Amino acid sequence: MYYIKVGNNIFNNPGGRLEDALDAFTQIFNNWRVALALTGTIVSIAFFNFAGLSVTKEMSATTRMILDSVRTFTVWIFSLIVKWQEFHWLQIVGFIILLCGMCLYNDVILRPLWIKICARYAKDGETEPLLRNIDVESSSQ
Repeated sequence: MYYIKVGNNIFNNPGGRLEDALDAFTQIFNNWRVALALTGTIVSIAFFNFAGLSVTKEMSATTRMILDSVRTFTVWIFSLIVKWQEFHWLQIVGFIILLCGMCLYNDVILRPLWIKICARYAKDGETEPLLRNIDVESSSQ
């Protein structure tokens, strides 16, 4: 990205580059706050990945997906508490839709049987009828 020139109309980077890693390193070494924020981000991501792998190993990937949604909810609540954003009811509606969709996809909420049957036959590409074991001779009499 360093070699892509975009001019100074979009970004105010030195030399008009899309990303300037050399300038980023200069800022990190010259400002302790930027270095602290970067270190905190690295530690946070490392802890998150370790915790995610541990949950997946000990429990299941479904549990990890649910915990990821709870993490999103926790970050949202924190940003409301420190007044980084305003509260909107539509955010709760979207979060509930997200949770329900994820639970349906991972079979945490049991889908109706006919949806599972239709999904199985659509995925397998089979053309057999859903009711295979019906005796045709006895039903026609």
